[in-house]
Amino acid sequence: MKKLALLILMNLIVVSGIFAQKKKKYAISMFHYNLQYVAGDYKIENRILKESFYPALKFFEKHPYIKADFEIQGYGIEVLAEEYPEMFKLFKKLINRGQIELVIAHYSDQFFIAYPALDLRKSIEISDQILKKYGLKRSRVFFGQEIQWTPAYPSVLKGEYDLVVNSSDPHGYYRGYTQPLVNVKYGDDEILYLVGAGEKKLKNLEWTFAFLDDGEVFNSLDYRSDFYRVPEQEKKSIDKYMKLKKEGYKFVTMSELANIIKNDPDYTISDYPFVPEGTWNMSVCGPFMWMGRQRSGVETDGITRALSYEVRGKVLAAEELIKKAKAEGQNTTELDSMLHDAWVHLLLSEVSDASGWTPWLVEVQYTANEVAKVETLLGKIFKNLKKSVLADGKTLFVNTGTHEIKEVSEVPEVKTEDSYLPIPFSVRADSYTAKIKKLQDGVYRLDFEGMRPEDGAVEITFNTADKGLWYSAGAGEEIAVEIPTDLKNDPAFTLSNGFINLGTGYNLIKDCSVEHIAATWRQKEKKLVFREELNPKNPKMNMRFYILEGSKDQGLKFGNELNTWPSYYISYKDDKLSIKQHIPEL
Repeated sequence: MKKLALLILMNLIVVSGIFAQKKKKYAISMFHYNLQYVAGDYKIENRILKESFYPALKFFEKHPYIKADFEIQGYGIEVLAEEYPEMFKLFKKLINRGQIELVIAHYSDQFFIAYPALDLRKSIEISDQILKKYGLKRSRVFFGQEIQWTPAYPSVLKGEYDLVVNSSDPHGYYRGYTQPLVNVKYGDDEILYLVGAGEKKLKNLEWTFAFLDDGEVFNSLDYRSDFYRVPEQEKKSIDKYMKLKKEGYKFVTMSELANIIKNDPDYTISDYPFVPEGTWNMSVCGPFMWMGRQRSGVETDGITRALSYEVRGKVLAAEELIKKAKAEGQNTTELDSMLHDAWVHLLLSEVSDASGWTPWLVEVQYTANEVAKVETLLGKIFKNLKKSVLADGKTLFVNTGTHEIKEVSEVPEVKTEDSYLPIPFSVRADSYTAKIKKLQDGVYRLDFEGMRPEDGAVEITFNTADKGLWYSAGAGEEIAVEIPTDLKNDPAFTLSNGFINLGTGYNLIKDCSVEHIAATWRQKEKKLVFREELNPKNPKMNMRFYILEGSKDQGLKFGNELNTWPSYYISYKDDKLSIKQHIPEL
């Protein structure tokens, strides 16, 4: 009997070994290329293409069995096609033969989770126009600059993408174990999500990353090599591919891996728990790195992000007036072209590197310069409209949310009275001023100016409940969602429409066009903190908040009417343009 049992055991070991050998192994790659790596430095832009991008293409051409995903902004495709036709030809060849899966997430490498959904949708639309022009077709995979994540992806990407891919952040910062392919829900919308932190060893297969990084570091050391090709770095990257091949891994695209997992009979796609918006390397502040943390000595985070936000409202107003002019029979071909260019420069101005990590002066100035280009185009647009919809000195009320345009006899005066704030707040600053006005029953405005202390960090903090807070996730302003309290670390929010319900019967609305910085909820302390680490050349933090007593729905509506879809009184009198924003009412 012992011999029989031993024989059976040996057979089981052999059989299990055979099954183990049959377990399939897959390797995926994501090369993230960013021509705005040093935004505004066109020498670096060209060097990235010649020293990094092109050699990587040659590597894949030489090894047709290796598949990968290449993510590059629509702007990058435009530069490739117009300035590097031979390089573009090879890129197109590799895409068409299915070896490279083309991932286009946006036109500009924007910090898009800081802005409303429309900006990202417009960015995708402009990229798609460029792809059509040059005969390329993108995949339906989404991978964002700075590995940006927002739980609002299901709504903002609806109809355009089927799969979001991300790294281990921000999941690992907020949550524990997760399966690799999950279903993300936001409101009534949902999308599949391939989580970089997900389990790699499944019952029937294993998977890994052959490469997941800035494409530039495949064969350069980015800043450390001034973006010139480094043979030792390239060899290191290639050796990893050869090692994986030797170990039996099959190289597939992101879409292919998602389909393989989805069709695995032993795999069940689960619903993903809520994870707030985030970025790569959450341990160094996540969204706050781009919206408040200033390390380079030349950053102006809140101002930089607000410049883009403030001018976007005017672009929306110009768009509504052009539609009206067209409806009244005006030939708007020239206006449409200028509006398109205004959107292009607005999206370029939203570039992440103007306020993140350690931006150079040229990058901070890049946003200001692009906003100035938008302002110039808007000036031309409004001057043209002076001949039609703005003729005869009339004043028009333009609601960019409802598309209502009506003539008014005069701009109503906003009546205010000095008041106190009905909710407590505290300040960390060398000195500060806080001006509080009551606008109407239950609506207050707080104008805050904090002066930089010796260590640079100014904070304004508001009390919250311990639970029951609601907000709109980055680029997800259509709805309000409850903020979970089971996260491993305190969540940071971009507040892309400015709105958060404090759970105390009051809503807080940040005016994103004054300074646009992130907020952190210190849950144990029950504090919502707006913090800006100012450099000596940028010694003030100026914030404007609206405090509303009422429901979360009222707060959401006010936030969207103030920030996402602002309304204006516009006139052209005595050859002078006047644009005055309307303050929403409860």
